[in-house]
Amino acid sequence: MQLRVRHGKGAKERVLPLSPRLLQELHQYWLAQRAKRSGHDSPWRFLGRMPNQPINKATGQNICCRAVEKSGVRRKGGIHVLRHSFATHCIESGMNLPLVQQLLGHSSLLTTVRYLHVRAVRRGQVRAPLDLIEFSALAPQPQA
Repeated sequence: MQLRVRHGKGAKERVLPLSPRLLQELHQYWLAQRAKRSGHDSPWRFLGRMPNQPINKATGQNICCRAVEKSGVRRKGGIHVLRHSFATHCIESGMNLPLVQQLLGHSSLLTTVRYLHVRAVRRGQVRAPLDLIEFSALAPQPQA
């Protein structure tokens, strides 16, 4: 249940978790695409215009931009925003920072930290460390 991205940004390979729901969607896409065109034996999940070639980078960006436009989301940003969103959601779901670093393919933890955008709602749920201490257990007990 892993998704492998070959030749990602920085010519790095990345391995990401693959949800069962996304796997089902990708399978349906695969069947629909292969039934309509040549290249059914291509190793690429997303076919380009030429048989046995992957989808063009610009085509992927255009698909993302059209989806954002159709969704009604007003915030501007390209396909790269998905990486920021992925990192933020991983951290907010409790994943540790070094694992997020590995998933994003960063060699430096400082690079990963730039991707994190914790929502204001989440910040409001953080408890101060002092509130975590049970002071009644620290109080001196009366001598009997």
